Amino acid sequence: MESVDPSKTDFELMRDSKKRKLPWWKTPNAPIICKRIVKNLLRRMYAAAREDIELRKQHKQVTKKLALLNEFLDALRKRYLHPTLLDRGVLSVIELWLKPAANGELTNSQITRGLLRSMLELSGVTRTHLERCKVVEVVFALQNRRDEMHDNQRMASELIHRWARLRTSKCSLVTPGKASVRAPDIDARTEPKVAPQLDSFHQSPRLLCTDS
Repeated sequence: MESVDPSKTDFELMRDSKKRKLPWWKTPNAPIICKRIVKNLLRRMYAAAREDIELRKQHKQVTKKLALLNEFLDALRKRYLHPTLLDRGVLSVIELWLKPAANGELTNSQITRGLLRSMLELSGVTRTHLERCKVVEVVFALQNRRDEMHDNQRMASELIHRWARLRTSKCSLVTPGKASVRAPDIDARTEPKVAPQLDSFHQSPRLLCTDS
């Protein structure tokens, strides 16, 4: 692999990649560019969540996350960013975005819908990724909230069942329609229809509030 000039900007690295007539994410520069993109993105997403918490404490309208939602979802649709996003802790940021406020106020339904859909399309999720954060607990609570939109509950339930397969497998789960590896001892015909337990990921399911 050729060396990468650390003084070059992301734009310059992408421009150099185009000269090779390959998508930039398939060139030797790609890992460096992806890390820079993801680091900057997740920093801004985390900051937006914290700013909304402060705005809510001041009884002001919370708008920071909503303003960045489309940019966040656009990044989550880029499959070549998925490995870097997961390794850099995107699930922890999603967890923070999905948590209800300390006063019980729910996350904006548009944000919830977009992030649940994005997680269903997120490839390469492993048990290790899930154990690094509490996103399983947040999604588990979301699927059981009576005041949550039905479509959001349905997507949350699908995520929980997918993640449950990782309890008995070291393989990662990828999105439908791609080459995926199922847990070796899970039979689709006997897959449980009830929501799986969370004990395999965390000791006790609980919903954490962002404002505490």
